[in-house]
Parts: sequence; C-alpha cells; structure tokens
Amino acid sequence: FGTAQQMATCLTNRQAAQWVTPAGGVDQRPQFDPHTFAAGDQTLYLLSKEGRGSAGPLTTALTVAVIEAAEDRARISPGGRLLNPLLGVLDEAANVCRWRDLPELYSHFGSRGIVLMTILQSWSQGVDVWGESGMRKLWSAANVAVYGGGVKDSDFLEMLSRLIGDYDKATRSVSTGRGQRSVTEQLSRERIMDSADLAALPPGRAVVLASGARPTLIQTEPWMTGPHAAAVRESLAVYDPGARP
Repeated sequence: FGTAQQMATCLTNRQAAQWVTPAGGVDQRPQFDPHTFAAGDQTLYLLSKEGRGSAGPLTTALTVAVIEAAEDRARISPGGRLLNPLLGVLDEAANVCRWRDLPELYSHFGSRGIVLMTILQSWSQGVDVWGESGMRKLWSAANVAVYGGGVKDSDFLEMLSRLIGDYDKATRSVSTGRGQRSVTEQLSRERIMDSADLAALPPGRAVVLASGARPTLIQTEPWMTGPHAAAVRESLAVYDPGARP
C-alpha cells in the first residue's frame, strides 16, 4: 500500500493527472499505444524532473509499458528477438525511472533484442534504488560499463581498480664493486590505475569495460565537436525553450 501510495502521489499534480485521465465520454485526444510504438521505428522522449512534484512514477510506468510491449513482440519474432532492436536510454534512472525489477531482467532483455542503457551518477545512487545485491546484478549483466570520473565512493573505486588489473613493472638496479658492474632486474606487479587515479580522472577521459576485452582508457568526444554538431544546434534552436525569442 505504501509503495502504491507513493507512486500515486504525482497524480495530485493536475497537469500530470490529465495525461492519464480520460476526458469526458469519448476522449478525442491522441492515445499512445505501446504495442504500436514497439512495432514502429519512432523515438519516444520521456522527461521529468526529480524531487517534489516529479512525474517520475508516470514516466517509469510508461517506460515499463513500452519495454514489455517490445518483449511481447520479440516473443513472436523469429528467434525470439526483435528484428529491429529497441534501444532504451534510461538517463538519471535512479531519479526518474526507478524500475525495481530492472536488475533481474537486464540480461533477459538483451536476449530479446531490447538494448537498455542505464546512466547513473554513482554506484551508491544505484544502491539506494536496487540495494547492494541488485546493483551488483545490474553491473554484472551489463555487456559494456563506462566510468566517466567524478566519483568519490572508495569501495566502488577499489572494485573498479581491481577490474582494470595490474601490470608487470620492471625494476633495474646497477651495482659496482672491485672493478665489476652487475645489473639486476626484477619484476613487480602494480595497479594500472588505483582508486586515487580513478577519482581524479580528468574531463574528457573515461574507462570502458566491455565483455571479452581488456579495460580501455578512452578520450570522449563532446557533441559540440562531433559530426552531428550542426544538426544538434539546429534542433536546439527550434525546440529548446531557452533559445526561443
């Protein structure tokens, strides 16, 4: 009851309630059908803010409805997978898309051709939503994990440091005596990146951990310098409320 009460709190917002409340006997407004969307090639943007007055429960319910509709379609598709994969980008998932069952279903959705991308600010943020066990399931089920810096969680950074691994460092020492010179070389193992290195990762760098490959340090490319920069700026000029005259 408490969970349902918390989810329904957003309906006290009249504007949010209008989205899901029929208007009169015959509602003439366009109706969204998740099964029709899952069969098409369109893009759906679900936006909400966090905190008090958030419509996060509604955006979460709509997200789940779309993913489940895609799963239903995948079941009757050849090989049990969508012919055209569905990409679900769950940005700020811990704030506006708090889907409790997500860790349990993550790998299953991948086998159905439903590719989910979960973006979190930190490991502890995910623990607040799914618990330590759930967060570890989510992390383990992801085929690609990206760390972009700015985290101060020592336990997570230590785990990430261990996953990146060690390297063999050669140490050479030279000694002389009685007219002779001897060189001794030893190998010692050291961390490639320790917790301090990961905490201080500079902007423009990220660590990528992909299944079947060694962890890789990459240089990120902001959209402002990418190949689609002009198209993004044109879109912002039309749709960004702050850019309108």
